[in-house]
Amino acid sequence: MSEEADLTGEDQQFGYVVVDPGSPGESRLPLMDRLFVGRECAGVDDAHRILLTGDPAVSRNHLELRIDPELSRAVVVDTSSNGVRVNGVRIERAVGVLLNSGDRIQVGSHLLEFHDAALTARKPARTEQRSTTSISTPMTMAMVVGDLINFSTVSEQADQQVLARDIHILYTKLRELLSQHRGTLIDYVGDAFFASWELDIDPAAAVNALNFALAAEALVFKTTPDFELRYHDGSPLRMGWALSMGPVTMQLMPGSVVMVLGDAVNVGFRIASISGREGRPNILATSLVKEAADGSFTFGQPETVLVKGRAGEVTIHGVSTP
Repeated sequence: MSEEADLTGEDQQFGYVVVDPGSPGESRLPLMDRLFVGRECAGVDDAHRILLTGDPAVSRNHLELRIDPELSRAVVVDTSSNGVRVNGVRIERAVGVLLNSGDRIQVGSHLLEFHDAALTARKPARTEQRSTTSISTPMTMAMVVGDLINFSTVSEQADQQVLARDIHILYTKLRELLSQHRGTLIDYVGDAFFASWELDIDPAAAVNALNFALAAEALVFKTTPDFELRYHDGSPLRMGWALSMGPVTMQLMPGSVVMVLGDAVNVGFRIASISGREGRPNILATSLVKEAADGSFTFGQPETVLVKGRAGEVTIHGVSTP
């Protein structure tokens, strides 16, 4: 944003944000048109920013709250190094997420609570410039990797406009489905769809990941027969799905790319490459995922497979509904 950005055009107060509700330092600021949150928010006047000082995990410009004029709804956009959670779920970076009154937004060690009624504003204090400490604390995640089966052959032979259109339709639907299951899209890696659930935040991470994979399989089965993009024999596209679980480290890399590192990530991508192939089910899960799930799922007989680039073997199970 330009240092001279004009943010003075508010006409009405849409709502307000409570900073650290219930604490001795609780404060409130009205939301007119846009509201910036961070450690500095340079070039933004006090009426349009919330400054959170003393927490090195808070970025200079951590997030933005804005009003969507078409929907008359507030959205939050993550612009940070260390991420933003809404009601405990990490949101995608640089993607607007709709807010409901009462939603809670985690910013470092601070909590923001959004309301759609107007209260009195406050002016935050200014702070000195410092660098953000990028946090890379290990966490446990359940992960889903979706992989289009034999996609290299399809993409080589397909019309590129048809390819782009149909894949865009499919992955847009998958992203919408993911939000319904409390998951976070980490990245698209080639044709792979990579999503996660944080166990520390969501105790039902494995269950939500399994429910998403089953729903995603059904969505692909329903959607791809209408595509012009097909396999050489005329059959519709299929996806293989892999579920893994374990400790990982999430780190923001140069260029605002989020990297997730860990053995469970490698296992997930390797298993996705064999899901739906050689007679295997389209959905495969590791034993850790099976152990963490409840009784709402049916798992097939175990299969032990070697994972390329890994010394040990992995036990996997096909997944289906009862």
